[in-house]
Amino acid sequence: MDSTKIELTPLMVLIGRQSAGKSTFMKALCFCRWIEKKIMVSTDDMVNQYTHYNRFVKELKQFHRLNDEYFTENTELMYDGDNITIEYKGVNGNAKIVRKKSFDENRYNTKLSYIPAERNLISAIQNVDKTYKATERDVLFNFIYEWDESKSPYTSEHPFRLAATGGFSYMNKSGLDVLVRENGTETPAFYASSGMQSVMPMDVMANYITERVGQNAPLSMHERNEINKADNGHSYRRLEYQSAQLFIEEPEQNLYPESQKLVVMSLVRSLKKAMVTGLEQSMTVVTTHSPYVMSVVNVLLSAAIVEEKGLEQNVVSKDCILPSKSITGYYINDGGVFQNIMDSEIPMLSGNDLDGVSEWVDESISKLNEILFA
Repeated sequence: MDSTKIELTPLMVLIGRQSAGKSTFMKALCFCRWIEKKIMVSTDDMVNQYTHYNRFVKELKQFHRLNDEYFTENTELMYDGDNITIEYKGVNGNAKIVRKKSFDENRYNTKLSYIPAERNLISAIQNVDKTYKATERDVLFNFIYEWDESKSPYTSEHPFRLAATGGFSYMNKSGLDVLVRENGTETPAFYASSGMQSVMPMDVMANYITERVGQNAPLSMHERNEINKADNGHSYRRLEYQSAQLFIEEPEQNLYPESQKLVVMSLVRSLKKAMVTGLEQSMTVVTTHSPYVMSVVNVLLSAAIVEEKGLEQNVVSKDCILPSKSITGYYINDGGVFQNIMDSEIPMLSGNDLDGVSEWVDESISKLNEILFA
């Protein structure tokens, strides 16, 4: 995987063929953001802990299920975050982590979540929280743990309307995941369609995580006392979540095109909510193979540009419109090289690399019609 500088914006869309490196990049980015959060929030010297004994790369491999094949002697990772920088080279070396000069006054707390493509498992496997075994805490174990936290507020008194066709809502019924139709019919998630099993945890978690912005973080009394003593008036930046970070694999998974549209708009709506509430930049990074996802993002981008020019539009709800500069997209080719797919003249994200099938269909139909009607 190779690239020039990649600016981290609130909404990032990553496309590319299978095994090109989309998820690998997103996992590395998520891990770096998590390390930065841990260093910013902790009252201990976490920098020292992650720059010795190969701990940085060991935990990256273990948590995100990356083996040695993902690393070579030429591997180089450089992360320039809000308050720290991380450099890592090689296969099993130590990372170099440096706090920025403004670290003490600018550090803050953030809520992160990685939503994997395997999210269906929480519905497809009954009692997965009890049956999933892992020798170490990995991304799937963590996802199951976070799901248990995220679903807790959405009870029968406060169901959550899901972003999918069919008018479904989610309800946590005494720990059981239940989908409710508009007519009141209840279906345990275990018996739901694969599409509903996919959208349910993604939509619920995105809403829950972004709504934590501005809320108290779950810290021990000792941690709170230590933060209050050391922060000189800035303690609220660590005691409360100041932003949300979502990393989502294939939001379109198992979904009808109309539902893909609704899901993208729901994710953007949640992201905007966090951006408005928080003091620091929230972000959502998605990998996708869907031209529908790309097309919906382009509609939202066009609506943003219309409004930025001071023109009126009633095509897209304002709660789904982000600043145009906050949206970026990259195509990762088979060699792992990043290409910016934002057309600076229009501007729009180019989907040519994603939807080459349409060109083949048009060309093939044309040739076959020539034969058929010659």
